[in-house]
Amino acid sequence: MKTKFFLTIITVMVICGWTRPTKSELLFLNSNQLKPLGIELNSNGVFYKNLNPQWMQDHARYSCLSFYCCNNNYLTTNHYSETDVLEAKSRNERLLMKMETTRNDFYPLLIGDINGKQSLDNETLSPDLKLFPIAICMSETKLLNRKDTIVVWFKPTEALKKALPGNVNFEDHLQVPVRKK
Repeated sequence: MKTKFFLTIITVMVICGWTRPTKSELLFLNSNQLKPLGIELNSNGVFYKNLNPQWMQDHARYSCLSFYCCNNNYLTTNHYSETDVLEAKSRNERLLMKMETTRNDFYPLLIGDINGKQSLDNETLSPDLKLFPIAICMSETKLLNRKDTIVVWFKPTEALKKALPGNVNFEDHLQVPVRKK
């Protein structure tokens, strides 16, 4: 009797484990899926340049954010105003300046690695704020020295939801980021 009861309990646990959907902590997107988000991957690295049309309502200090990840740097970010005159000091900055500026109300609030270490970190964020993490495999850029994965934590908005592939369940990926210094 005890054996049957024990086997019944084990069977129920196994069935529940199989039927419960598992949620991925990070959403991994390829180059084509990243383009609608304003992120470009190419043989030089990862590039992003956005002007937030809601920057005043978001109480942001700057209207624009750009970043790039290349062989010779882990991550370079720039916050600036739309009226600022930018000067390219490197090849990667010239590539970034030539890139079309997106005008999305979703934008990165944190950028880091898969272990929670943040390079672009916003200390003013509420510690319980849920963000939408997008994982980018640097190996897709074909850079020889970059095989790591960076995570871009976006402000969740309806526009972001619409820009994602149709098979992505938006709410399944929202989470409070773990931050390690």
